[in-house]
Amino acid sequence: MRIQVLCTDTGVRIGDTKGAALHLRGISHAFASLGHQVEVVGVAPSTQHASASFDVPVNLVPHMGRAAGAERERRKVATVASVGALAHRVAARFKPDVIYERLSLFGDAGVEVARRGLCRHVVEVNALLAEEEAAYRNLVRVDEAQRIEASVLGAADLRVVVSAELAAGVRRYAPGRATTVVPNGADARLFSDLPDRIEARRSLSLPLAASLLVFTGTLRPWHGLDIAISALVELGEDVQLVVAGDGDLQPDLYRHAQRLGVAHRIHWLGTIAHDRIPVLLAAGDIALAPYPELPSFTFSPLKLYEYLVAGIPVIASDVGQVSDVLGHGRSGRVVTPGDPRALASTIRAELSDPTVGREIAARERQAGLVKHSWTDRAAAILTEIAKLPTPQRCDPRGPHALAR
Repeated sequence: MRIQVLCTDTGVRIGDTKGAALHLRGISHAFASLGHQVEVVGVAPSTQHASASFDVPVNLVPHMGRAAGAERERRKVATVASVGALAHRVAARFKPDVIYERLSLFGDAGVEVARRGLCRHVVEVNALLAEEEAAYRNLVRVDEAQRIEASVLGAADLRVVVSAELAAGVRRYAPGRATTVVPNGADARLFSDLPDRIEARRSLSLPLAASLLVFTGTLRPWHGLDIAISALVELGEDVQLVVAGDGDLQPDLYRHAQRLGVAHRIHWLGTIAHDRIPVLLAAGDIALAPYPELPSFTFSPLKLYEYLVAGIPVIASDVGQVSDVLGHGRSGRVVTPGDPRALASTIRAELSDPTVGREIAARERQAGLVKHSWTDRAAAILTEIAKLPTPQRCDPRGPHALAR
């Protein structure tokens, strides 16, 4: 099968190391590892050679630069058109059987590419973006974004959704189309061989004797890092926090730590190369996913699956897919969302008697290298694609009307 992976999102740049870009790379590589021909079309990365990390051909348009407000949205729309034009050219040469598109704000390019090429159109949904952008980024063109999103979801032959909670929202938003849940995953090859703890700490210039809590990911309001910082107040001086990630919230988080008197106990590593994440997790005692209490939790946290395949004990908020994956406490400790004292108490309990937690983490690592791998995720997607009818003729009503 020939699979053309398409992403028009200016924030998900091909070869970058944020979670969404890692997801895109992971699933693209996994399709190829299962014997399929894959080409990727998207936005050029933030560094010149980052796309070299892809093992499949990539086709890129330049990023238009960062902006805010209405200008940011104008650039997103322009990028959709630019990536879409490139996708048409690639499809004319590559002749894909499937357009596998990551849902993007204002992103309607895949519908027409699939229609012209008589391809099945599969849309991967990681969030309902118009709703998310309106809540967190003051989206200006709300009606337009919602209209396009509903149209794309309503036309897709298959929606691949990362959580059951999100799937329910997608079905309400655009009912009547095939929808399957396939969570995030981890690169099993990358995590197959880990250094010992002391070696890992030395390589990252981290303290050898302290108890290290680890957080990875982009610094966003819904990730709850402020809760982990607040929890440090309740813990001894020898408990320190290591943060691998960057984002606009970092100055606010640093000031929060200063106000609480714990800034000296936080190691801000910034964004580190993804192939260093296994080393970081090998250096830690506990990995944290301290999500706050949210009106709805529809995420599939990539960090959670990487924590599990790294074999580090996990403490996470008792929410959504996180609770399900951790077996509501059987595969890692879960705590009340948004409660720093509850988080601190659970950290203290884990550090005081780490044997059971480490045994659980070792067991989950061995199982997770198989059941949470990108290859496993890609195989599940391909099984659902195989159930779709093959388009037989062009129909002006669009790809959803073909061969029905």
